[in-house]
Amino acid sequence: MVAYLIGAIPTGYIVARLKGIRDIRQHGSGNIGATNVSRLFGIHYFFLIFFLDAGKAFLYMYAIKPYFPMDYLYFFAGILLFGNTRSIFLHGSGGKGVATLCGLLGALNMPALGVLLAMWCVSMAIIKTVGISSIIAISCLPLYGLMVHDHFFFLFSCITALWIVWLHKSNICTYWEIRCTKR
Repeated sequence: MVAYLIGAIPTGYIVARLKGIRDIRQHGSGNIGATNVSRLFGIHYFFLIFFLDAGKAFLYMYAIKPYFPMDYLYFFAGILLFGNTRSIFLHGSGGKGVATLCGLLGALNMPALGVLLAMWCVSMAIIKTVGISSIIAISCLPLYGLMVHDHFFFLFSCITALWIVWLHKSNICTYWEIRCTKR
């Protein structure tokens, strides 16, 4: 329950509200995450929201890490991520979970975070689209879990990758619509 409630804190929504936007979901992509907030307020707000979301996940997982075995930690991480994407404070809406996942990985599996960030940077350099680059990077995590033979991480990364790709379905559709109209 605590993991869900911490994940459910809608940082992008709160920051936008403090900046005078009544409901960030009524603007841009309709999402409360770093990318949408930065569309309204500038790139420095991307980093603010990203680090707030990643930070809440990292601090919670880091705090409970000494008290639970890894399989429980990945379970709690999944609950926290679900809270971020389906916040009770926003009646079930939320972010897309990428920044929160980075914080979770920073606390639980730093090499996996390195793989995620490296893949995101390579994808971003080629594709130049944040959402699609996030999908590509996150889709590589289960392969990493297989390569290092970490069964708990593999299961966590498979479920997480499917969930986050599902949440990015509008990005996929938009990307392909743009690609198809350019031909």
